[in-house]
Amino acid sequence: MFGERANHLHNKPSRTTFRIRLDEMVHALRNDIVTGRLKTGQFIPSITQLSEQYSLSINSVQKGLNQLASESLIEKIPRVGIRVASPGARDGVSITVGCYPSLMKEMELAAIIEQFQEEYPHIRVQTLPLQYANYYEATKYYLENALVDAITINHIHFIDFERRHSELAELLVPALPASGIYPFLQDQFAQNGEPFAQPLIFSPVILCYNKQHLAQKNMPEPSLDWTWHDFMAYLEQLENGEEARIGFYFYPPNYNRWPIFLLQSGAPLPKGSENEFDLGSAPVMDGIQACYDLIHRQKIGAILLSDNDINVEGLFAEQKISMMMTTYFNMNKLRGEVDFPFGIAPLPYVHTPKTLLATVGMAVNQRSKQQEAARAFSDFAASYKSQLHIRRHTFSIPALQEAAEWQGKESGYRPDNYALFQSIAPTFSQLSDLRLSIQESEALLNAMNMYWMDVADKDETFARVSKIIGPSEG
Repeated sequence: MFGERANHLHNKPSRTTFRIRLDEMVHALRNDIVTGRLKTGQFIPSITQLSEQYSLSINSVQKGLNQLASESLIEKIPRVGIRVASPGARDGVSITVGCYPSLMKEMELAAIIEQFQEEYPHIRVQTLPLQYANYYEATKYYLENALVDAITINHIHFIDFERRHSELAELLVPALPASGIYPFLQDQFAQNGEPFAQPLIFSPVILCYNKQHLAQKNMPEPSLDWTWHDFMAYLEQLENGEEARIGFYFYPPNYNRWPIFLLQSGAPLPKGSENEFDLGSAPVMDGIQACYDLIHRQKIGAILLSDNDINVEGLFAEQKISMMMTTYFNMNKLRGEVDFPFGIAPLPYVHTPKTLLATVGMAVNQRSKQQEAARAFSDFAASYKSQLHIRRHTFSIPALQEAAEWQGKESGYRPDNYALFQSIAPTFSQLSDLRLSIQESEALLNAMNMYWMDVADKDETFARVSKIIGPSEG
């Protein structure tokens, strides 16, 4: 039941090593209890035995057992030992998970909760919607007042939290990313090298296209390596003679859209810096100009640049547009909604092939009274069982590589080149690569909006962008 484990890692183990050992012990005991390998009333190994087995101090073992007791999984019998509690004693353990409503489709969250509660019947899970607008303010309030035990968080929102809190450990419990997740996800939710959320799903920003529209025009499927200049020439042919539909559409103000053009500009790095782009350099304007040209081809007007995000995927589903900039996440809006075949391709680029990587993870509240139960749910969502469910029933990409690259009978339509994300992984970038503060990002978007709407000319825009953030001093 409890096999020998190699826990002799160091003579003086680090705090992280102790946490790994403690987590291993708690997880093994919890799993044996809820799966029935340890029966109700059965005594578990003594504190001394557990201390030796997991190379932990007596105090650390006590701490872990207290966690299990708080979940009503075990009960201590004075001068006798510690035994598995009856299922009835476990009633009442409840956790609240703050989550993006879109995850109900993007990772079939309701189904994962149901599966979790089948395996952990003593833990009830309820959800609290977290909106993208005012995410920081609302979520911080929920965390500080212990209204949520765990939250889902994307990379952009994590950056916001990180920049506003020098010590995220005051809000979130340090996390241990699941073994086997893609390496490029390891630091998506880290502050100073310390991870604070478990990556669950991810997606690059990609092109999605209607195969029938291309076939009607005898057009080849999109190239795997082309510039926006090449792409616009391609659109000329695709749109030729078409009045009822638009060749390509995207919503530029989205924070997973406009930064792509800056990242693709190949802007030289400032002297003495390895991590910051020189937004005051000329190539950046090439990216802004490429975005300008694409916007003015869309023929939808200034509403594009307003605060109202038009449903791009809805227009695509209605076949009003032939190609769109989207993500694997948003393609879930097409599941069961379209009856035509569609494919995906890498984004064209300005000077350098780049795309943004969008990631969603789960973090545990530092002030939660049910931290272990919340961590159990987070671990379950990152488990192979849950990750494979995501792979088979959604278009989202699981963080666990083995699940993401699973091959078997599909449960519905899936683009032939679904595995595109594997080949374009070297082009993945993230918003934090631009090293912009929230204020700088907003000022930059405002400057670009003025140009895209023809309120400012190119020279004025370049001057504004250069002032927002230019070359750092060497």
